[in-house]
Amino acid sequence: MGNPDGLRPLDDSHDTPRRTGSARQAHLIDELRQELEDTNRGLIALHTELENARRAEARLAAIVASSDDAMLSLDSELRVETWNPGARRLLGHTEEQIAGQAVATLMPDAARAEFRTAVEQIRSGGRAESHQCRWHRADGTEVDVAVTVSARRDADGALVGYCATARDITHQLAAQAELASARADREVMAERDRIARDLHDMVIQRVFGAGLALQSTAARLHGPDADRMHTVIDELDATIRELRTTIFDLHQPAQKAASLRAQVLDEAAAAQPRLGFAPAVEFEGPVDASLPDATAAHLLAVLREALSNAARHAQASAVTVFVRADAELLLEITDDGRGIDPAVTRSSGLTNLRRRAEKLGGTFAVGRAPAGGTRLRWRIPLAGARSAATT
Repeated sequence: MGNPDGLRPLDDSHDTPRRTGSARQAHLIDELRQELEDTNRGLIALHTELENARRAEARLAAIVASSDDAMLSLDSELRVETWNPGARRLLGHTEEQIAGQAVATLMPDAARAEFRTAVEQIRSGGRAESHQCRWHRADGTEVDVAVTVSARRDADGALVGYCATARDITHQLAAQAELASARADREVMAERDRIARDLHDMVIQRVFGAGLALQSTAARLHGPDADRMHTVIDELDATIRELRTTIFDLHQPAQKAASLRAQVLDEAAAAQPRLGFAPAVEFEGPVDASLPDATAAHLLAVLREALSNAARHAQASAVTVFVRADAELLLEITDDGRGIDPAVTRSSGLTNLRRRAEKLGGTFAVGRAPAGGTRLRWRIPLAGARSAATT
């Protein structure tokens, strides 16, 4: 049959290449779109990573800038490259003044050796431990610091320089010194307590027992022998009292010493009950400023012994204490009593006073005063006293 409409049948064989090309283009567009999306996601991730790194770097820079520690970056030749505000506050140099300078200029010789040791440990692949030393400030003073040295490396891990941190440990060392002093004080107090117990339990009891034995013997004596025996008994009683005072002092914690003038006046006041009157005290020269503590302790011990001797032997109505400090230190005790007994000049107490003077390069003399009574002179050169106090 013929085509009633007189039309030719459709033939799509010529459209197939066109449709195939369009599909390929659509596929390429899809791939390109996907690549663009992947690239966009990568760029976003990279931006986020860079922003995080920027923020981390900013935080690190803020930490370095606000830190009280001195933070330095050094090149491979140990020259200063950067210098944070903490370094300026601690050491006094500005970054402009110190940049390019060798870090060794900040250190005394001992500190340089320790720093070089830390650097060598890092160069050999190890880790440097923190060490304590002293560094120079710009004004020439020194500061105690704890120093940490670490490596600076590039992206490939090659060593390109060093970082150094110096922390001020002045207060830390002071606290450690106070703690050590407190421990030492406790040990001293424990030892003093032991000595006090021994004095009370053994020495005083023996002296007291000897006094009782002498009392029983004295009861059977008469005349001068009895008088001499009672004098010895009185001496033993005085010794017991002094031992009890010493024991009390041993139980007291050490106090910061008052001025030497005040301590001399205290010793004179303490002797008043035994003497029956207050000694007169005179000073001449810079007494407080001239004496090391150790020398002052010797002087006070001599004064204490001399006043005790006057109370026991002199039978005086007046005692004068004179302390003078110039080129030498002079302690002079004068009384108006019955004069020095030859037996007393050979006593162990006076021998001890002589030894104290000789130890400090000085002299000791005791004899009759020009107006009667006794005069004791204990003198030392102050230069010798200072050198002996430091040895």
